[in-house]
Amino acid sequence: MTSPQITVVTAVRNGAAYIEETIQSVQAQDFFDWEYIIVDDASTDDTPAIVERAGKADSRIQLLRRSDSAGPYVAANDALSLCAGKYIFRTDGDDICPPGRFSRQLIFMQEHPQFRASVGFWQGFNQRGMMLQVVTIPHSPRVFKWHLLLRSASIHSTACFETAALRELGGYVPVALSQDYRMWCTLAQRNWLGIIPEVLSYVRFHEGRSTNQRTDLQRTLAMGILRDYWRELTGEHLTSEEIDDLWAVAYSLPHDVRRALRMLERWEQHWSQDPALTSSDRRELMKLRDLRSWKMLRGNLRRQPFNALTSVSSLRELSASLGGLRQALFSR
Repeated sequence: MTSPQITVVTAVRNGAAYIEETIQSVQAQDFFDWEYIIVDDASTDDTPAIVERAGKADSRIQLLRRSDSAGPYVAANDALSLCAGKYIFRTDGDDICPPGRFSRQLIFMQEHPQFRASVGFWQGFNQRGMMLQVVTIPHSPRVFKWHLLLRSASIHSTACFETAALRELGGYVPVALSQDYRMWCTLAQRNWLGIIPEVLSYVRFHEGRSTNQRTDLQRTLAMGILRDYWRELTGEHLTSEEIDDLWAVAYSLPHDVRRALRMLERWEQHWSQDPALTSSDRRELMKLRDLRSWKMLRGNLRRQPFNALTSVSSLRELSASLGGLRQALFSR
């Protein structure tokens, strides 16, 4: 029996309400040479029974059960040793694979052998089935590498990996949250990550979604990854205060505006020295700089109009220190 070309991997816990739709979206693809490993992370609902029924009807579907819950990344690592496909496609147990995703992403990987993984755009939908805004990421992998210092940007359900590459990296770090962000950083630093500017996942928003839970822990872990990635790209070690500054400007949080924008300026100084960036890449990064500057100022002026910036002269000083800020303020 020959091995399938791709292995689809889903790690799921208590996903009985949605896992059947996820399975159906895999079965509805126009590419059929796949196996599907679903790792049940010690569910206490009917998830295992639903997957078992699906496996009896379609032999390509395999259930792997954990006796204890350790989170989605440990569960995915359990599947890694069993994957027979050359490529691993990820999808969460509450998300939907768009029609044609497998064939489109597989063609991209085959046509771009310099990349050993790929991610793309995603579109959310709510429990009423209403489609939400498409979430995009930079088209250029070179831009995406620096963009990751400001945002995680992509989502796991768009990911495709060479199986050999994921094994070479040792799989995921066995921590409960944020390890998709770490994976993007690792792949981007190695220049292994390609970008497909198309919607590769429909992401379901609901009350039980894991990203809605344990927000403080997720943020703490993500900030640790950010600190590591900054050091890997720049050689600099950031203090906890500097990480707070960078995080604040990335997400437009209430914060000391001067410190946050100085951190953004440091980010720009580093990417501006990257010889791999094209003129188009640099324009895109400057637009990102202007956008984050504008959103940081706008948000903090709304929250604290007398404290965020104390005078018009302060605003001019900040504008002068960031070359594109004035344009961002008056052209949007």
